[in-house]
Amino acid sequence: MSLNILLLCTDQQRFDALGKVNPAIKTPNLDRLARTGLHIPDAYSPTPVCLPCRASLVTGQFPSTHGATCNSSLLPEEYPFQVAQPFRKAGYRTHFIGKSHLSNCHDPASKESAPHIHDREYFRQWHGPWYGFEHATLNIGHSTESHACGMHYGVWLEDHGIDTDQYFGKTEYTDYGAWDLPEEFHNSKWVADMTIESMEKSQQEKKPFYIWSNFQDPHNPCMVPEPWASMYDPDQVPYRGLTQEDRAAILQKPPFYGEILEQPGPYTARPSDEALPAAGDIASLDYTDQQARECVAAYYGMVSLLDHHVGRIIDWLEEKGLRENTLIVFTSDHGDCLGDHGYWFKSMVTYDESMRVPLLASCPGLLPENRTNGSIHGLLDLFPTFLDLAEIPVPTFLEGRNQSETWKNPSETSSGNVVVEEKPFHTEWNKRVLVTPEYVFAFYAHREYGELYDKVKDPHRLHNLWDDPEHQQVRQSLLAQLLSEETNKSKIRPRPSEYYD
Repeated sequence: MSLNILLLCTDQQRFDALGKVNPAIKTPNLDRLARTGLHIPDAYSPTPVCLPCRASLVTGQFPSTHGATCNSSLLPEEYPFQVAQPFRKAGYRTHFIGKSHLSNCHDPASKESAPHIHDREYFRQWHGPWYGFEHATLNIGHSTESHACGMHYGVWLEDHGIDTDQYFGKTEYTDYGAWDLPEEFHNSKWVADMTIESMEKSQQEKKPFYIWSNFQDPHNPCMVPEPWASMYDPDQVPYRGLTQEDRAAILQKPPFYGEILEQPGPYTARPSDEALPAAGDIASLDYTDQQARECVAAYYGMVSLLDHHVGRIIDWLEEKGLRENTLIVFTSDHGDCLGDHGYWFKSMVTYDESMRVPLLASCPGLLPENRTNGSIHGLLDLFPTFLDLAEIPVPTFLEGRNQSETWKNPSETSSGNVVVEEKPFHTEWNKRVLVTPEYVFAFYAHREYGELYDKVKDPHRLHNLWDDPEHQQVRQSLLAQLLSEETNKSKIRPRPSEYYD
C-alpha cells in the first residue's frame, strides 16, 4: 500500500509557538503529533519571506536557483522542476490547498491579485492544475485583508451567505483583536474542510494522496474570532520585547538593524544602504508594552484556532483507519519576531524568531513515536525525504538532503548544515546565513559587515563575533563551508522526462 503524504503548512508561525516547546501555548493537537512522531526543533526556512519560500516548497530548490527571490517576484507556472510531479507520475492524487502566493499579490496583472482573485465565476469553474499539482483550491492574503476573501475561499464564503464586504478590508496591517466573522466561516476551518474533502476523494478514486494544505494564520493582521481572541491573558503571554541587552547588541550589528528601530511603522523604514530601498518585511512598531502584549495574545489565539482544525484532520484520518499509512508533516514558511528584540514580522534580521520554523513528522508504524530529532533541517529536506519514504525515485533537481534515515533513527544525527538565503529587492544586496550545530554565520555580498554568533551559548544573538580577533579562524572556516554549500547546489538541468507526465 502506498504511503499517503499530508504536508500542513502555516504562515509566519514561530518555531516556539508550540505547546511542546512552550507550555504557555495551547496546541493539544500539534502536541499529539509530536507524541506520535518526531519533533525536529532545529529547522529553518530556505528564506524567511512568504513568496520565495513557497516557491522553494513548490520546486524543492533555493530561491537563488528558481529565481523568485522576493515578494515582488514571480515563479512561472511552467517552471520545469516541480515537486508534485514525481508523485503524479507514481499515481498519487495531488492537491494544493489554501494560501498559494507564488506570484505578486499586489500586482493587478498577477493571477493572485485583485481584480482576478475576486472573479467568483472563474473560480467556480477552475480547479487546477497548479504548479505541478493536479488539483487546486486556493486563497491568498491574511485574516481581515481585502484580498483574503478571494479565489476559492471567496466562492465558499459566498455560497454560505457571507457578505465579505462586512468582514474584510476594514482593518490595518498592524491591527489585532477580536474578529466578528463567525468562527465556522474562518479560513482555518475552510482549509481543514477542503483537506478532509480531498482525502475523501482520494479514497473514492482508490489513489494515495500527496496534499499540501496551507493555513493563512497566524500572519498579521492578528484578528481572530472569539473565543480564541480572549484565550490568552496579555499579561501572561511569552514576550521578550526590546531589552537593554538588545539595544547594546545592535551597536555590533550591521547598520540597518539600528536604522529600522529608529523608523517605526510597517514598510516605512528606509535604511542608509542604497541597495535597500526599504526594510523588506521587517519592522519596528510604536506599540506600547500593553499593545504589544495584546497583539501577541491574539497571535497565539490564531495558533490555537488552527491547532483545533489540525485536530479535525487527524481525527478524520484515525476514524478512516488511515493514520498509520499517512505521513503528516507540520511546519511553517517562516517565523515572526513578534516584538522580540524590538522587531515585528520577518526577514533581513539574523534571529531564530524569523528564520526558524516548527517541524513535526508523524506516521505511526513507519517513524518512531515521541522522539526528538537533533539534526539540523532545512525545509528543502522535506521533499527528498518524502519521496524516499514513499519509495519513489528522488529527482536530481532537488536541493535538500534526504533525512529519511534520521527520521527512522533519530539518535543518528546527520552532519550537514543549513543555508538561509535572502535577497529582498532586485538589487545587489544579498545575504547568506550558514547554520551549523555550533555557529550562525551571516555573509553579506559586497559588504564589509557580517554576523557571527555562538549558536549554543548565545541563543538571543547578542554578541556578534564577526570582528572578534579570537574568532577570525572560525570566521574563515565558516566562509569556506558556506562557499562549499553554494558550490554543491544543483543548477537548472534539462527536463528529466522520467519524472514527468
